[in-house]
Amino acid sequence: MHGIISIQWRKQSGRCLGLVFTKKYEFIKDPPKEIVWEEYEKVSIQEYYKLLESSSDNEAAFQLFFEENPSYVPGALELFGQSGHYPHMHTLISQPQIGGPFKRSPDFLWLANDSLTFTPVFIEIEKPAKVMYTKGGDMRAEFSQAIGQIYEWQTILNKPTNQLLFFDFFNIPQSLRERDFKPQFLLVYGRRDEYETNELLRGKRAAVRKDNIDIMSFDRLRPIRDYYEFTSSQVRNKEYWIKNIPPTFRYRPDCAKELVSAKGFQEAILHMRHTSEARKEFLNNRYSYWSEYGGLSDMGILSSGEGE
Repeated sequence: MHGIISIQWRKQSGRCLGLVFTKKYEFIKDPPKEIVWEEYEKVSIQEYYKLLESSSDNEAAFQLFFEENPSYVPGALELFGQSGHYPHMHTLISQPQIGGPFKRSPDFLWLANDSLTFTPVFIEIEKPAKVMYTKGGDMRAEFSQAIGQIYEWQTILNKPTNQLLFFDFFNIPQSLRERDFKPQFLLVYGRRDEYETNELLRGKRAAVRKDNIDIMSFDRLRPIRDYYEFTSSQVRNKEYWIKNIPPTFRYRPDCAKELVSAKGFQEAILHMRHTSEARKEFLNNRYSYWSEYGGLSDMGILSSGEGE
């Protein structure tokens, strides 16, 4: 077993007797391993390119791919700059039905944050087959509508009452509500070959990328190694229901608190891709251990990155 310990001073009759070491968690020795990142990267990129070639006119196919591969979707650590904080619940939220003034739901949402700001990242994806501009260089109506949807979300979120609605829907803790609210927006649209050799189109496209809005082509997306731990989920009645767990996932003591609040985790284990049956069984058997640890009021000293 490999464990991390908490350290406390023990005193008796005013005298210091020394250190008391208390284990807070343990790892199983030589468990069935998750897929190594390099192998996952290779296999998933092959699947992604195949999807681009065969299904560029099928938006639903890419929605499913990104749900199964959350590391492909930028924004978990914010879009502009990089936060040192994991997103709330460590999950990519798929098509949240927020309601109220939000007439259209984003395709995906990260609840990114840092020590000073709470930065929800709204992500809209369109078919890779769609083009942004006409042959004459004018913006196509579909591209204009996609940008307009982002402007609408910006306007909605400028109102404090709508911010409260947003906080309530996602059951945002008070610690995040008290931070500076600065949402960001990402539009994933089209292919790079439409504009990469056309200086005029590159300039027009760049002009739209402002005010916390970024635009990326499908060609730009790659699995982001720092996201190897993140799941995908749906939010219903203020609860986070896990849809997919990536094959690179490990139980980590510094990520155990999120297990307590997430629903449907064990069911999602059964559907993990690129994961051996032995690994699935191990994850299922260890779930209760790590969820109980995540519920402790005193979790001891945590070492970032260690896991099983």
